[in-house]
Amino acid sequence: MKRYYLFVLVVSLAAGLSGQNRKTDTRVITEDMRYSVEKPFSTWSLSVGYGSLMMFSDISSSSIVPDYRLRFAPTVLLSKQLAPSLAIDLQYLHGEMYGENSPHYFKGTLNDFSLNGVFYINQLGAFPGPVRDRWNFVFKMGLGANFFRSKLHFMDNDALVQESDFGMPSDRYMVAGYDPYNPEEKVEHQMELVVPVGLGVQYRINRHFDVGLESTMRFSTADNLDNVLTGSTNDRYMYTGVNLTYKVGRKDVRHLRWTYRGQGFNLFGRSRRDPLEAEVQMLEEAIQKYADRAPVQRDSVVVSYGLVEVYEAVSVRSLFFEPGARLDLGMAEQVLMAETVVDMKQNPTAALALYGYVDPDDTGDHEEISARQCEQVLDFLVNELGADPERIAVFPQGAQGAFSGAEGKRSQVVRSANRRVDMVFKK
Repeated sequence: MKRYYLFVLVVSLAAGLSGQNRKTDTRVITEDMRYSVEKPFSTWSLSVGYGSLMMFSDISSSSIVPDYRLRFAPTVLLSKQLAPSLAIDLQYLHGEMYGENSPHYFKGTLNDFSLNGVFYINQLGAFPGPVRDRWNFVFKMGLGANFFRSKLHFMDNDALVQESDFGMPSDRYMVAGYDPYNPEEKVEHQMELVVPVGLGVQYRINRHFDVGLESTMRFSTADNLDNVLTGSTNDRYMYTGVNLTYKVGRKDVRHLRWTYRGQGFNLFGRSRRDPLEAEVQMLEEAIQKYADRAPVQRDSVVVSYGLVEVYEAVSVRSLFFEPGARLDLGMAEQVLMAETVVDMKQNPTAALALYGYVDPDDTGDHEEISARQCEQVLDFLVNELGADPERIAVFPQGAQGAFSGAEGKRSQVVRSANRRVDMVFKK
């Protein structure tokens, strides 16, 4: 129990600290992967699973791996995703209860129904979303009920234990869900509340299927699963299993659990109210400070890179990158992007195009690197400055149209100029 609390605390603190350590997001996130309240996403899923069921009670081993044969149990889950970071699931677990502690053992069946809240840990960090677009890590907690039957036996001869064997003046048998005077006759199931607490991991196979692993400790509010009430703590049991999930919905629409929550949305998927108001005000003041460094306005001017016509009648602002699509996001770069967003808001019918370029000598896939550069700029414009993504187009150009120096030689200055994203504002 203490290990569970400690682990959950460490995970929560790590997520909180990483959320404060803001860096440039270098992930390539396409528009269908990005969360927005206006977009359609699949939200329902159905899972089936199978795993081990270990009892921790007065009549069972206290070790993580018991010294008797493990019991296994199937489970079924129906889940509804409420936001990228939150889901609820209805779970049914059926299995055999067993535990032994000389000279007794108990045996029975359980039917566990629970309603759980599922919290996606990787949506709490600095860059919310699935890890490598394949992994989700979750914490779950809920409330449920266990409908069970069980009997207490002697290990040496399998005889049923009576209360008189514990020195009590009664000939009742120590059973639950059976007639205590006729233990072969079933009566109504015994019912006790349970509190599931656990962790899990999900792996995305494709649009329709996921596979996962979960481990939950299910704490009972009573101490009678094994029919012995002498323990200092209530009985509990741990389920650890794998599951296969079918995501209900259209094959061309992502499931909500695999979307990327932008900085403009809170943990529950709701738009934040002016989350960057102070920063925008600071940038507006910086714009005035850097007014003397305003970008060159090119009106009806044709810019030719290697005699190839690229832009005409536009306003262009350029952001320069380091090798490997790394952007040092300083004040000057933020001011340029803020000015572009101001232009967009003042001209609601205008569009913005992002052209990404790399130097021909850069290693790697040039078009993929230029696409990463464009996505970084798009992410900041949309999620940090509130630009409308529907009005922004991305055009990764790779190394085509690169600058060259005298006699075709490229100096370090020329190479740096080639690694850029041009924000082309067409009025």
